[in-house]
Amino acid sequence: MSTDRFRELAELPFDGGYPTPETRRTLDEELYFQRATQAYLWALPAVNMYAMKVGLGKVSGTGYNVMSVADKRLKPRTVITTPNSDVIYGLTFADLSQTGPLVIEAPPHLQALMDDFWHRPLVGPNIDGHQYLGDIGIPGPDRGKGGTYLVVPQGFDEEMGDDYFVFTSPTNGVFIFVRGFFTSNDDLAPGVASVEGITIRPLHGEAEPMRFEHVSDAPADALFPHDATYFDLLDEFVQGEQVDAVDPYMHGVLAALGIVKGGTFAPSARERELLDQAATTAWKMAKNVAANYDERDKALWWDDRQWVAHVLTEPDDFMHTLLDEEWRYRTTGHTHVDAKVHMFINHYSISTGMMSSVVGMGAKYGDAYKDSDGEYLRGERTYRLVMPPNAPANLFWSVTVYDAETAAGVDAEGQEYPSLNSMDPLEYDEDGSVTFFIGPERPEGAANWLKTVPGRGWFSLFRFYGPKQEFFDHLYRPGAFERVDVTA
Repeated sequence: MSTDRFRELAELPFDGGYPTPETRRTLDEELYFQRATQAYLWALPAVNMYAMKVGLGKVSGTGYNVMSVADKRLKPRTVITTPNSDVIYGLTFADLSQTGPLVIEAPPHLQALMDDFWHRPLVGPNIDGHQYLGDIGIPGPDRGKGGTYLVVPQGFDEEMGDDYFVFTSPTNGVFIFVRGFFTSNDDLAPGVASVEGITIRPLHGEAEPMRFEHVSDAPADALFPHDATYFDLLDEFVQGEQVDAVDPYMHGVLAALGIVKGGTFAPSARERELLDQAATTAWKMAKNVAANYDERDKALWWDDRQWVAHVLTEPDDFMHTLLDEEWRYRTTGHTHVDAKVHMFINHYSISTGMMSSVVGMGAKYGDAYKDSDGEYLRGERTYRLVMPPNAPANLFWSVTVYDAETAAGVDAEGQEYPSLNSMDPLEYDEDGSVTFFIGPERPEGAANWLKTVPGRGWFSLFRFYGPKQEFFDHLYRPGAFERVDVTA
């Protein structure tokens, strides 16, 4: 698109300081379109969350006691943003307006988090000067020993004593996200048992028995749309939620589009057409931000690699993130809009544990959208990735490939999981490094191969669970994706 369109807007005629009828129509529609575009980007955290609830609810059912469990690990048939295929997932979507405060009994050795429905970590207790945000279990206040948690709505003033770790949610919706670990890909039972050891019940009244719905083999579309139905989903979310006190200006923008608590969302035929175009445009804008996130200041983990961090980090100080758990600069409190868009167009869930700088705790992640020559990763090409010896992870590490459009696992024929991890029977090089090949056909003699789909772009994500000191000290650097010509 040339800049002529923008010049045409700027040069629309006024008559004596007033818009002509044609100018008025054009500017009214342009304003509606622009507001819808920005509303799409701004509401991504909420609609990403709500779409997961709706999509998984169609497969598993709904309720505080219903948990979707990827008992055989997550497979590409679950369409959701950047799922981790190397742990056991458990996902529950509760509604405090239906249940009142919820008690969560967490078993030992669990790693879990709780976000509200704007994808903000729930605020927990402050213990010995440490403010817990969202985390349960190993990175949470029970430190992996197991404990009793209480999730309450804002304004809850009932005295509970010291029997609970109390977390507060500003939204009715609460996302409870559990990860179970295993030590062998041939025996997932310990991970499943860990996830299914959790109990969720109302503080008051009778509790429904827990239902653990196994979803690994059940197709599920838990992805947000990029057409006008995005705004229908957003309106449905707004109608079922409290009026959020944060960012009243943007809630005013929603109201200007016709989305307001207690109102009826009924866009005209022309407005729906504009909403459709705005959603598609905004989705492409967000994908463009993600695809070129390596060019954002302080986004790279290492300046000579293409791996980008979810949150900005000083290149010479991995112990401190520049952004907080709500994607705000720690110095000014201002939202880093590109970082937030990058996160929620291609990922979901956040807590302190996911961005922790405590050695051996939480995890570290890195995305790569480009190869060593700075070109986008493509499914018809073949690449080599070398992971040096002694990856800095106490629990495990992995490499996963994701579809560039959906951000779900690459769905390549004959490939059950779009990832390889340190629990797989990997073939190691003589120096202890691991060489991966990623492409549409297995190169001759290649043991560690991830399959891609010709004609589809993809990106990758490394995960180090329980990152070691070597990571924070910059002593370990994953390789880059190097394009190679191979013989199949």
